Amino acid sequence: MRNLDYKRRKSFAIFESKRKVLQSVATNQNLDVSLRWWAQLEKSKLPRHSSLSRVHNHCVDTGRSRSVIGFYKVSRLQLRRLISKGCIPGVRKACW
Repeated sequence: MRNLDYKRRKSFAIFESKRKVLQSVATNQNLDVSLRWWAQLEKSKLPRHSSLSRVHNHCVDTGRSRSVIGFYKVSRLQLRRLISKGCIPGVRKACW
């Protein structure tokens, strides 16, 4: 699954600028209706996987897609294991 997520991120990076330009043209109320319609049609022709909403975070160690801590890019299970080993500086298990 990590491979598919990587492909989606790469596709998003390639088509991001084109998608933004077409979106701005399509939503501009000052332009002619036919030009806005053309921009909307061109935007719909772009690949679906190039959309940002298709990108999903995965753990870099295990590939787990659920409960990924965005700052560390690892799942909660791997984060707990790394903290217990002391691999992450400045973070430790709470005890009081």
